[in-house]
Amino acid sequence: MTRETQLKLQAWLDGELPAADAPEVERLVERDPQAAALVRELTLTRRWLAAGEVTHPVPESREFYWSQIARRLVPRDHPVSAPGRVFAAWRRWLAWLAPAAACAGLLVLWLWPRWETASRAAARPPEIETPTEEIGTYTFRSESEQMTVVWVNSL
Repeated sequence: MTRETQLKLQAWLDGELPAADAPEVERLVERDPQAAALVRELTLTRRWLAAGEVTHPVPESREFYWSQIARRLVPRDHPVSAPGRVFAAWRRWLAWLAPAAACAGLLVLWLWPRWETASRAAARPPEIETPTEEIGTYTFRSESEQMTVVWVNSL
């Protein structure tokens, strides 16, 4: 028996099957012993469930409960922010900003010596090593051209 046939039998028992299909399903139950067994099992299951179902009466109506649920699902026009919520929001931001600020500070400390401008570098005298005493040097720095010229003279 296919799954579709089982679903048709269940729909027939529940009264949900279209009237045009009902005679065909009734003939199937009369001819097929497997279909008849399934119908008996479903009928017994329905009776047992109905007999064992406990009802709990509630003082309010069904509409009252659904209106409460619907009221909570609709967003508020003006959300109320409690002081604790504001602090929690700041704490969430600080959890990300504090490490980011620490990383930025470490990056600045690491890059600070490398950010020397050309004028600060030119203010220091150039270091020149002379392997012998017979070599002399003259240094000229032009700020307008931002250039340093070193003249090496061998004596």
